[in-house]
Amino acid sequence: MKRDYIKYFVGLAACSLLGLTACDDDKDLGEKMDEMITISAIALEDTQYDAGNKTICLLKNKELQLSWNIMPESATNTNVQWTSSDESVVTVTQEGLVMTKDKAGKAIITMTPEIGFGPEATIVTRTVEVMDEYSYMSAVNITNVPAEEIAAGDEYQLTVSSEPETTTFKRYKWTSSNPEVATVDEKTGLVTGISKGDATITVTADDFSSNPVSASCKIGVKIVTPITGMTFTEDAELNQLGYGQEYQIKYTLEPIEATASLLTWASDNPEVISVDKTGKLKVHATKTASAVITASYGPIMQNVTVTVADGRFWYSLGNGLGNGLDNNWYLDGNNAAVVSSDGNKTTVQMGAGYRGDLWLARNGKGKIVNVTPADYRYFAIKIGFKSQLIPGKNKPNGCIKLEIFDDGIKKIGPEYFGTGGDANNRYEILGASEISTTEPNVLYYDLQSRYKTVTPTDWNQVFDLVQCKFVIADFPETAQTYDLYWIRSFKSIEELQAFVNSENNNK
Repeated sequence: MKRDYIKYFVGLAACSLLGLTACDDDKDLGEKMDEMITISAIALEDTQYDAGNKTICLLKNKELQLSWNIMPESATNTNVQWTSSDESVVTVTQEGLVMTKDKAGKAIITMTPEIGFGPEATIVTRTVEVMDEYSYMSAVNITNVPAEEIAAGDEYQLTVSSEPETTTFKRYKWTSSNPEVATVDEKTGLVTGISKGDATITVTADDFSSNPVSASCKIGVKIVTPITGMTFTEDAELNQLGYGQEYQIKYTLEPIEATASLLTWASDNPEVISVDKTGKLKVHATKTASAVITASYGPIMQNVTVTVADGRFWYSLGNGLGNGLDNNWYLDGNNAAVVSSDGNKTTVQMGAGYRGDLWLARNGKGKIVNVTPADYRYFAIKIGFKSQLIPGKNKPNGCIKLEIFDDGIKKIGPEYFGTGGDANNRYEILGASEISTTEPNVLYYDLQSRYKTVTPTDWNQVFDLVQCKFVIADFPETAQTYDLYWIRSFKSIEELQAFVNSENNNK
């Protein structure tokens, strides 16, 4: 394929030369050559053999055809290249046909554009695990059946647990015995009340077993009570929302038993602060900005103005990470790290070299985030390690380094934060003197200190970061995972401590 492109460009050059020699005295060089449009992202479609954590499980001597989508569709060259890290276990053709060998094991298959060096979103990796046989579920249980009836129009999320932990495919199919009363999403278990009555919701293992196990529960649906009035609750948090924050707006309804799902929610500035159909906000900006949130039901309409605080971060990471295309934290795709989440924490399985760098903004990739060290001076992360980190350069226990620099105008950096004095672990541990390997740690970084060569004289400004990441690297083989809970910024150590105390008290 590459040889064809060489021929193409040589031919193009020859045609251009002939065109020049044939020009008249007016030097008419003809039309400009079209600009090449490169691939910006590649999305691999799900397969029936996906087992989570970007892993595909196949038996020996099997084939699986992969499919994908190229963005933009108008890319000049949409061809891709596939490689396998271990062809004795798995091979993959340039058409995306995966073929397993007569050997159990794992291999990482990688897809990249045939031409050009695109962003992380153009690098697709999957771990293919080749097995002798699959492990099936022996039992499933619905774990949070509602104690009361749900209202028609309301949604309720059912969850499920299964045994054993070694099950290959932890997937389920949901059905409702009476969709006229309550429907359920086939894949997620999200129940929607439709009308008064009862319905039996059943979950069945989707694990290729010839006799899959199942469990059921009864859902009651009550009639809808119309809303006659609504009032937003006074809430100071709405004036200082943080980047990445998800926050439920507080309000009261009249009558008190009115059906909340009747409300329609809207934001006049969803690119800054969006709102879902339950009144939960999501913040997408780091600089001061505001949005007017409206809740309405027929003639009843109420507005509230909500504001983003300059440089405040408020990420909860219990439900996973982003993919580099959105405004969330994401893993460095080059290290092939994978994640799993349980609603409380996200566990990162480190990739090549026992490394799992965590990015928000990457130099040269276009996204800019902001920090305000004068207001939110302390950058904190709640994280769990299996290795006892020791501050210093190139320590074998692993490191976690906050690496930030700005656009070169305001000068936060440009040296990587934490490298001064050969100390690549320049953090403080809240309430402790060393890293715990059994409990999560709260680490914090002072944004006004420890720069190697540049010290800004004026912290009372917004710094535009073109790079913001945690380098999480150099870990021993015995510590292949770490747990992420949240990343947040605080005005003082006292504020950080108060938040952690409140969090612990609410457990």
